[in-house]
Amino acid sequence: MSYIPGSPDLYSILPMLILALGGIFLLVLQFALPEETEHTPLFFGTLLFLLFSLFSVYYGTTSPGYGKYFQGQISLSPLTVWLNALYILCGIATLLVAPKALEQNKSLFPEFYSLLLFTITGMMFLTTGYDLLVIFIGLEILSLCLYILVGMARNSSFSLEAAMKYFLLGAFSSGFMLLGIAFLYGGSASTNLDVVMRGLFSKGFESNYAKIGFGLFLTGVFFKSALVPFHAWTPDVYEGAQTPITGFMASAGKVSSMGLLLVLFTHIPSGEAGNLWKSLVGGLALLSMTYGNIAALRQTNLKRILAYSSISHAGYICAGIAYGGTIETLYYLIVYSFMNLAAFAVISYLEEGKRQITLESISHLSLEYPWAAFSLAFLFLSFAGLPPLGGFWAKLFLLQKIAEVDGFFPRFVLFGAVANSAVAFYYYMRITIQAYMKTDSGDLVRLEKIEPQFGVGAVVGFTLIFLALGWIFFQPSFFV
Repeated sequence: MSYIPGSPDLYSILPMLILALGGIFLLVLQFALPEETEHTPLFFGTLLFLLFSLFSVYYGTTSPGYGKYFQGQISLSPLTVWLNALYILCGIATLLVAPKALEQNKSLFPEFYSLLLFTITGMMFLTTGYDLLVIFIGLEILSLCLYILVGMARNSSFSLEAAMKYFLLGAFSSGFMLLGIAFLYGGSASTNLDVVMRGLFSKGFESNYAKIGFGLFLTGVFFKSALVPFHAWTPDVYEGAQTPITGFMASAGKVSSMGLLLVLFTHIPSGEAGNLWKSLVGGLALLSMTYGNIAALRQTNLKRILAYSSISHAGYICAGIAYGGTIETLYYLIVYSFMNLAAFAVISYLEEGKRQITLESISHLSLEYPWAAFSLAFLFLSFAGLPPLGGFWAKLFLLQKIAEVDGFFPRFVLFGAVANSAVAFYYYMRITIQAYMKTDSGDLVRLEKIEPQFGVGAVVGFTLIFLALGWIFFQPSFFV
C-alpha cells in the first residue's frame, strides 16, 4: 500500500517547503520586474521567506514536535532544529552583506536570491534527513547551488577557476558518498540511518559491506568539511569566490557538513568497535589542526589565512564530535559561524569588489578606518581564543569535554589541540600588529575613503556584541 503523508509529515519539512517555494517564486518574479529596480523586491522577498522559515523552525518544535516523520526519513531533534536555525541566520547575514559586494564586482544577478534559498534548503535536508538517499539529495542541492554561487563572477577567470576546481572535486567526493551508500545498503538492506548504523556493528560478512560503505561515505563528508587530506580545494575556492559567498561557505557550509558528521556520530556506540571510528576521526582532527595552522603561518592574503584557519577549526570541531561533545560542538559551530560571517563581511567592505586584502594593505589601518581595524583585530583575536572573547569560551568548553574522556589517544589529541592554539595565536595576532602597530601606511590608507555599508555594520556590530557578552548568558547548558 502506498504511503500518503499526513499533516505532521508536512509540518516537519515546512521550513524547507517555505524556502523551496520561495526560491521558485522569486525565479518567476524576476521576469515581471523592471531590470532597474528588480533587486529591491527580490531582496525583501528573500528576507521575508527566510524569516518565515525561521519562525516555522521554532513552530516545528511543538507542532509536529520532535520525532521521526515520512516513515522515518525525516528526523526532528533539538540538534537538527538548532542547525536549521543557524543556517537561516547565516543566510540572513549573507543577504545583508552580499548584494552590495556583488554589485561592486558586477556579478549581482537576480538568481542569487533564489540560489541562496535553495542552498539553505539543501543544508536542512542534509542534517534533518534520516535516510541516506534524503541526505544525499540534500547534499547535491546544496553543492550544485554553491558551485553556481562560487562562479557568479563570470568576468573573473579567478572565480571561474575556483568554481571549476570546486565542481570537479565536489563531484568526485559525491561519487565516494554514493558508492558508500550502495555498500551500506548491501550490508543492511536499508538506507534508514538506524538500520544502517546497526549493520555497521553487527557480526558476519554483511558488516564488512557496511564498514566499507561507511568509510566511503565519511570520505565525502570529510571533503565537504575540508579535513586533511581532503582539503586541497579550500584555499583556492575561498580566495576565488566572491567574499560574501566565501563567508557563507565558511559558516553555513561548514556547519552543514560538520552537522551531518555530528548526527552520524551520535549513533556510534562506546566500546572497541566504536572507538575505532572515533580514533579515525580524532586522528584526522589532529592532522587538520596541525596542517591548517602551519600552512596559515606562511599566508599574507587574509582570505587564504581564513581558509587555512577553517581547516584547523574543522580539526577542533571533529575532535569534539569524536569524543562525545555534542552540545559543546554545537556551541562551537554557532560561535565559529558568526565569527566567519563578520570577518568576511569586513574583508568584503574593504575590498570594494576591486582589490585583494593582504597583511601589507592593512598596515596602519586604524589611522583611516578605526572601526574596521578594531573589528578585524577583535574577530581574529576571538578566532585565536583570547579570553574573555566568545572564541575562547567555545574552545574551552570543547577541550574540557575532550579532557573528560579516558585513554591515551584522546589525551594526545587534547594536547595537540592546546599546542595548536598557541601556534594559531601567532598568525592571528599579525592582523592586530599590522592594523595598529605598523608605522608605514598600507594601500587602503592611501586610497579614497570607503563609504560605510549598513549590512556590514549590522552583521559585524551584532557579532562583536555577541562575542564580547554572549558567553555570559549563552553557554552549552543553554541547549539542555
